[in-house]
Amino acid sequence: MAQGWRTVGLVRQPPPSDTNALSYDLMRTPSPTLLDGIDTLVHCAWDLSITRRREIWRVNVHGTAALLRLAEQQGIRRVIFVSSMSAYDTTTQLYGQAKLECESIAATFGHNVVRLGLVYGPGWGGMAGSLRKMTKLPIIPLLAGESHQYTVHEEDAAVAIVQLASVPEVPLVPLGIAHPEPVKFGHFVRTIGTTDGRVPHLVPVPWQIAYAMLRAGEVVGVNLPFRADSLLGLVRPAPEVPNQSVVRDLGFSFRSFSM
Repeated sequence: MAQGWRTVGLVRQPPPSDTNALSYDLMRTPSPTLLDGIDTLVHCAWDLSITRRREIWRVNVHGTAALLRLAEQQGIRRVIFVSSMSAYDTTTQLYGQAKLECESIAATFGHNVVRLGLVYGPGWGGMAGSLRKMTKLPIIPLLAGESHQYTVHEEDAAVAIVQLASVPEVPLVPLGIAHPEPVKFGHFVRTIGTTDGRVPHLVPVPWQIAYAMLRAGEVVGVNLPFRADSLLGLVRPAPEVPNQSVVRDLGFSFRSFSM
């Protein structure tokens, strides 16, 4: 909006007073007129509350396919599917596998794909927000301290997507939206734990124990603040940021991790 774009939010429950929001739900077939008058579609909707593979595919993958198909039928100028750095060829994470499947669908339509790194910043949403809440515990379990993540500041991610929506042509390869230098997960947790002026106390814990406990809770239907599948994404991160040379040629730049 700051750069002059008129934005239309596709949300499940549009506020009556918001004339720039339309009703949309991944679980339902989109209205044939949903994208009328739209120039660019950025698709980042994802239901993270479901944990079973069959449901993930029914809601997220098939829902994404239906929306991207509609965009193709409507002749939308540019479609950007927001994927994740968890989406890489050898991933064992359901989230990453589902995102890869959606990337494949996007590719069949000639749509653009971006793979976001671990997003952090003042908004504190998503995984970073969950981890920040965890750092408020007296003792913080460190589950993947020697692992790493590729990070991106929320402002840099937003700027990159606006740039991608604006340039005349974009290579049809997954674009890594993250700083190319890996950040040790333990360092990441310690750093975000200091944002409220506290000194976090981290205790290494074998991730397999936490994973088993989380999966057991999911099987019996316990509502948990953290998913077992998300833990796999922390323990087994992407090996690199994809297509860095293409990203540089497009003029994208991302700050290194700091608070």
